[in-house]
Amino acid sequence: MKTRSAVLLAMAAAVVAVTTGCNPGTSTGPAPTSAAGPATTAVGTPTTGAGSPVPTSAGAASQQPGGAPAGSGHGLCFDINSELAHAAIAKLNPPPVGGWQAGEAGDVALASGCDGVLSWMTVNSNTNHPYTHVLFFTGGTYLGTATSDPYMYTQVTGKTRNSLSLTYRWLNGSDPMCCPRGGPSVVTFTLDGTKVTANGQFPPHA
Repeated sequence: MKTRSAVLLAMAAAVVAVTTGCNPGTSTGPAPTSAAGPATTAVGTPTTGAGSPVPTSAGAASQQPGGAPAGSGHGLCFDINSELAHAAIAKLNPPPVGGWQAGEAGDVALASGCDGVLSWMTVNSNTNHPYTHVLFFTGGTYLGTATSDPYMYTQVTGKTRNSLSLTYRWLNGSDPMCCPRGGPSVVTFTLDGTKVTANGQFPPHA
């Protein structure tokens, strides 16, 4: 009888162990991905460029001495040559071809105030037809990339203090690399607190 009780207890412990091991952990949720159709998504977690979110804390914005946000410099709310910018680029996966090079960036002046400003920068692969990632920041904090994967034929075509519009084109069928016929499609990213919402149609493929 004692042997039977011991066996039952061992089986019960095994069931508890299996059940505990199957409990899902906390998920950060998928980062915005390419979609063929209208999309409204939120960007709030830095991504690595391959759809793998990088955990981050949504704490208070970082500041430099004097109250200016971290990453500011040269009279701007965001300096593309700042340590904040370099650290964000370092979190990205390498592009499909080449390496990342800094492109353009937001130009909101410190003198106009930086509260509620969507700061941004682009990085491009150093190839003839580059892949592009767009990185978002606010108040000295890196928010993440516009999309999980970088896209080719991406242009900044509109901006305000709290939004950025990107125009995408893409290759269809046998299009030569020089002349994509897909698009244009405009996606507008708008800052809401420490999240960025995307509204528009992404290209059907990266």
